[in-house]
Amino acid sequence: MRAQMQPTQNGRLAFLAEWYHTEAAITRSFLLTFHLSDNAVELFDQRSKKTFLRRTKMPELTRRDFFVGSKINVFGRQFDIVDYADDMTRNTLAKYRKRGFVLLKTNMWPKYLGDFLSTLIYNKININNGTMVQFTPKTVTEFLSNKEDDVQASVLMNELLAGPAISFELIGDNVSEIMIACTNYGTEKASTTIGLSPSMQKLFEREEVRYGIYCPHSEENVAKDLKFFFEEKHNIIKNCLFTNSTLAIVKPHSIKDGLLGQILVEILSAGFKITAMRMLLMSRVNCEEFYEIYRGIVPEFIPMVAQLASGICMCLEVSCEDTEKNAHQEFREFCGPMDPEIAKLLRPHTLRSKFGSSKVLNAVHCTDLEDDTRLELQYIFKILD
Repeated sequence: MRAQMQPTQNGRLAFLAEWYHTEAAITRSFLLTFHLSDNAVELFDQRSKKTFLRRTKMPELTRRDFFVGSKINVFGRQFDIVDYADDMTRNTLAKYRKRGFVLLKTNMWPKYLGDFLSTLIYNKININNGTMVQFTPKTVTEFLSNKEDDVQASVLMNELLAGPAISFELIGDNVSEIMIACTNYGTEKASTTIGLSPSMQKLFEREEVRYGIYCPHSEENVAKDLKFFFEEKHNIIKNCLFTNSTLAIVKPHSIKDGLLGQILVEILSAGFKITAMRMLLMSRVNCEEFYEIYRGIVPEFIPMVAQLASGICMCLEVSCEDTEKNAHQEFREFCGPMDPEIAKLLRPHTLRSKFGSSKVLNAVHCTDLEDDTRLELQYIFKILD
């Protein structure tokens, strides 16, 4: 049985966090404290030596949101957690909240993306970041440099040039060791020290899944790969089609509730395909801009903004496998009415009926008006860069 993360003795987690103050063009440093008993956040400005935010309950945040490398939204401000603030937090979390990296190849993810993510989530591995990428000979050469110990570079180069791949940052207990064990499952290289759960074994007993992913074999290369895909600029993000496509956003509450993989299974098994993807933590200002057309029209405007700004979301460009169909119309009908209660009565097979619970927590956003599809896609995939 896998070890469970134990609480700190004093019931709190303490981190060093940074917030970039756009107007002043400076980065400010804070001591961020998360109180486990009531899910409250406290912020102390280290430069001014003053309390920036008194202990305030943040019910949308949980202990699993806090680890080095995570991004936390507090009343519209994005705080980057850069280090542990004390040894107790470090000793409590460092053992359990490891960062990992995995790259899904183009021959694997169109069929198994949802199942793959569902299995990881079921095994307490969080999806912290992700993006769809398109390699060129130049960028794949840059990525594969100094990887002779990890992979057969020439084979992987051809696989990555064959079509779009999807990169993910993973967070979990021994996550890199687990992913390596998964790729070796059922082979003579199978791990004798890492025991895979039955659900992991079931997924990775398929050769097309096992050989359809790349993962680094050392902590050093994990750090390099995460930096390559999520920090450095290599012009590898897959561009949108912008033609007969539409926008879908898997909302933060769906991701926190562990529904991401299940929602993707539903989308990909219903005749849709994903042609661009990125995961974002949107600021409150960005969320207000994105939802501007609903201001003064939808009574739930403010809580809708708060929900979208409360955590990481997954943004997708969606099109139809059947190119003769209208992607916007088909996907909007597939999502169902905005109110899940109405969806359960009138459209029980829709996404919002299956995964939503209220108008605000309705699982997914989809573009309402066809004329807005290009604008919304450009905002998410171009402007927010």
